[in-house]
Parts: sequence; structure tokens; C-alpha cells
Amino acid sequence: MAQSRKRRLERLEYDPLDPSKQHQPQTAGELVSSFVDKNLLAGASAASLALTTWRRVAGRRAAKHTVAVWLSEPRGRASLPDLVVYLDGHALMVDLTTNAELYVDRLAHAGLEVGHVCFKLSKKAGQRREERGETREDRSVARDLPPLTPLERAHVDAATAQLSPKIRANASKAMEMSLRRAKLKTTRESQTSPQNP
Repeated sequence: MAQSRKRRLERLEYDPLDPSKQHQPQTAGELVSSFVDKNLLAGASAASLALTTWRRVAGRRAAKHTVAVWLSEPRGRASLPDLVVYLDGHALMVDLTTNAELYVDRLAHAGLEVGHVCFKLSKKAGQRREERGETREDRSVARDLPPLTPLERAHVDAATAQLSPKIRANASKAMEMSLRRAKLKTTRESQTSPQNP
């Protein structure tokens, strides 16, 4: 009810010749994105809100290298919390530290008031998110698969021998995993199928 009254008042005040009484044009994507962001962040924690705001304000490069953020507790009544941004590398940390005061202003403009922005190196710096494309799940599945016999290993080596060194390792690993999965499947099928007396 209050929404329809507000819209009615907006329509009454609308003047096509006065730009100050016109709405800012927005695309459908911007409207949907703002609606979704507002609803998703309504119940989010302060750290999640800070991370979202930081990524929006910092830019693509800084957001990509941000591992986590943390809001410190404000000291005293008048002080604001500090925003600690954990990064995955030293080089970007130096660049961002130079512009720390600029980020305080940008964050305030975006609705997140902080006293200082500090940049720290994450303990996870230097670690790859996925080693050679393998996830933890892939490694745990690989441990459960039956190993190849020497004959099967020789077959994989012979099949990949003519490939260039750049792709030989990946092709060999793919063939090995495929054979190991097939062995597991046939083992499971033989264990579950009814045996004839």
C-alpha cells in the first residue's frame, strides 16, 4: 500500500522537461542485479558485506587477488573499525597500500565506513587453488580406484609414446584414470551381479 502511494507521488512529480524530476535510466540487468544483491545481503554477516563492498570498490585486479577480509572491532566510542584485506601476493599489496586512504573514501561512498584499510599477506599465498586441475575430490577418488597392472601401464605408455612431451603427461594420466575407473566399475558389477551355482 505504501509502495503504490509512493509510486503515485512520483508520477505526479514527474516532469518530462525537468531532468531533476526524472528517474535515472537503468537497464533490466542493473535492476535485477540490485534486487538480488539487496535480498541476498539482507541476512549476511558484517564480514560478508565488507567483502562484497570491497570487491565492488577495489576493481577487478584487486578483487581477483583478495583471499578474505576482516573487520576489526572499533576501539572507543567514536572510532570506526579497520578493514583488513588478505591478499595472495606481495606485489599487489604494495600497490594497494599506497592507495589505502583512497579506498577508505571509496568504501565510505559505497556505504561501508571504516577508519583504515590494512593489507596483509594471506597464509595461503603462493598455494595454487587447484593443483594441475585436480580438486580434493578428484584426489580422494583416485585413492579409491584400483591400481593398474604392469601390462596396463605398458599399454598406456605405448599409446602415449608418440605424443608431444607437452601433452603426453596429461594424456597418460587421463588414460590411466579412465582405465582405473573402468576396472572399478567392472569390479562392482561382478560383486553385485547374482552368481550362478
